[in-house]
Amino acid sequence: MTPQKSAVRSRRKRGPAKIAEVDVDLTTLGEPLVISEVAGVHGRSDRLRIALNGTMIGDVTLDFVADQVVREGRSVSREEAADVKAAVARTRVLDKALDLLAVRARSSRDLRIRLRRAGAPDHDISWSIDRLAAQGFVDDAAYARQVARAKVLSGGVSRRKVVKVLRQRGVSAEVADEAIDATLADVELDEHGAALAAAQKRLRSLAALDPQVKRQRLYAFLARRGYEGDVVRRVLREVLG
Repeated sequence: MTPQKSAVRSRRKRGPAKIAEVDVDLTTLGEPLVISEVAGVHGRSDRLRIALNGTMIGDVTLDFVADQVVREGRSVSREEAADVKAAVARTRVLDKALDLLAVRARSSRDLRIRLRRAGAPDHDISWSIDRLAAQGFVDDAAYARQVARAKVLSGGVSRRKVVKVLRQRGVSAEVADEAIDATLADVELDEHGAALAAAQKRLRSLAALDPQVKRQRLYAFLARRGYEGDVVRRVLREVLG
């Protein structure tokens, strides 16, 4: 195994990297509390960095700055300072969610599980997912259609198999069914058609086998992909006679 593959496997075992806590004790900052800096973040036009009394607290979203009327030189109460710290904490959860989505699309449930593993509190997770859903970054229906289409077109797996995959990835049964219906209609393929296409493709690698062995291998192949027995038998009759 290469060092790169070993590192990837190690990361998978450990789970996602933990989200750093906002390690600032506001009680040590003294009085009065003043916003000493509101600065841009290199490479991030959607973030601003905030400091209180010369101590960097962290990055927040632009709308937080606008909603809270955050500006340099403004005095803030202890409660407002705590709001700044809380905003930094949830922005870190949001950025972790964006990092996870940058790797691949995810269902809202899958994203929630991974953020929990990274140490994020539920209220910050819900805030982040709601925000990402509103912005179109998290869309369970679109994600389900994407997965269903990829599965159907790549290997001719059954409806039952695709539902199982989607459920494992956190998609509800209702959304999974709707996605599969839409996918099959879009590619003009039904359960039998998908099984037939998969069988015909598989037969190429079984051509040299004895007819009985070929039938057994093909039956097992289609069964593993979740097709019902009557569908499998019908397909075998069509492709093998």
